[in-house]
Amino acid sequence: MPTAFGSRFAAQRAELLKRVANTGIFKILSDNERHDLLIHGIMHNFNDGDVIFEEDSTDEQTMYFIVSGEVDILLEGYKKEGSNVVATLSPGEIFGEMSMFNNEPRSATIRAKGLSTLLQLDLNKMMNNPLSNPSPDLAIKILCYIAEGLCNKLSNMNKVILHTTAGHPND
Repeated sequence: MPTAFGSRFAAQRAELLKRVANTGIFKILSDNERHDLLIHGIMHNFNDGDVIFEEDSTDEQTMYFIVSGEVDILLEGYKKEGSNVVATLSPGEIFGEMSMFNNEPRSATIRAKGLSTLLQLDLNKMMNNPLSNPSPDLAIKILCYIAEGLCNKLSNMNKVILHTTAGHPND
């Protein structure tokens, strides 16, 4: 029985590795690094409209990689065309990473848009686990990917702010 389960699990893991190989951060990782990332993360499936986390929540300090589907970023108090959706993220993008660095409540609500598969990762736990021993190269690649994503989000938020304040001259 354990052999059959192990074989089935290995086949599912191999299929998942193949599925994510050309998505986001997984494109720049070796097969071993992809494997390490998937082992340390938790895969979640969400249905359309499911809330992943709420703005101002202080749950765990984890980040998410979008494997498939999309998620909407919603901000309380923001309205454009009757919606508080600031952005929609697609496969390969990340969210929730700020909580790992600033120890602050979540800055937005994240909601699944359609069926979505996400990889949840606690980078601090992964890097401080003496049994897991991930490579330093993997940590550097993840941090560079996070930095690139944060830069893109900052650029997008600058556009949102400009749009929100357009037509409201400063006194």
